[in-house]
Amino acid sequence: MAHIQFVDELVREYLLFRGFTSAVKAFDNDLKADKDKGFRVDKIVEQILHYINVSDLSGLKEYWSHLDSLVFSKLEVHVQPAVRKIEYSLYKLYLVTASQNTGGVKNEKVSEFLSKMLPELQGQNEWKDWFMLPYIQKPEENPSFSLYYTRAWQDSVLVSLHNLLATVFQCMPQPTLTSYESDTALVKRLQDEITVLRSKTQQSIEKTSPIGHQSRLAQYSERLSGPLPLVDDFCAVPTEQLDSGLREARGLRGLLRQMGGSPVMGRKAARSQSQN
Repeated sequence: MAHIQFVDELVREYLLFRGFTSAVKAFDNDLKADKDKGFRVDKIVEQILHYINVSDLSGLKEYWSHLDSLVFSKLEVHVQPAVRKIEYSLYKLYLVTASQNTGGVKNEKVSEFLSKMLPELQGQNEWKDWFMLPYIQKPEENPSFSLYYTRAWQDSVLVSLHNLLATVFQCMPQPTLTSYESDTALVKRLQDEITVLRSKTQQSIEKTSPIGHQSRLAQYSERLSGPLPLVDDFCAVPTEQLDSGLREARGLRGLLRQMGGSPVMGRKAARSQSQN
């Protein structure tokens, strides 16, 4: 949803154009305090990771609660378990990071988390081992926790969170102001398709309908009825054929002259005159 930032600039420009200076100041203040980060997934993940790195449990829970009320609570029921799994994975990442930051698991941040989250987590089987975390030396070597201390698992949590947010934001209903660009592109594409289909349909009708045949015949008749230059009658005859025809005609004339001057032709001519 990178176009959100562009729309924000349009709104701010419009407010300045109208001279709404108070509205511009309030708008800028709201942008600075925007928890949604303009729906930029990378910024939201960065904010969550910041709460984890500084062991700010209150900030993490409040920020997740905001996302939950804004987006996650509106998802379909079958998606909720996946959302909850990512939330709990972030809590586990919080505990792992807190224990690593202080150099040991017996620290106040880990104890604070377990005491505050006890009412929510104590009845879940996957969290039973985690309440023993403050009493385990080198949890990264313990079979129950070693997986969570690997870089691969920690990266997979952040990637899953990123993919979840990106998918949800793309499926969210958009206000008219943010969707006008995509709607305009869709209308333009549909108009182009309609134009192409109309052209193909018209060509098909002209080829198959009697009216189309009559119109082509009428055009052909008009061309024939007009005066045509004589050369048009022979323009398709090759030059070689014309030269050959002339030579044959000359040869025939010469032959006729010879026949007219021969004795046979003379006797035939005299006989014809005497009969007359």
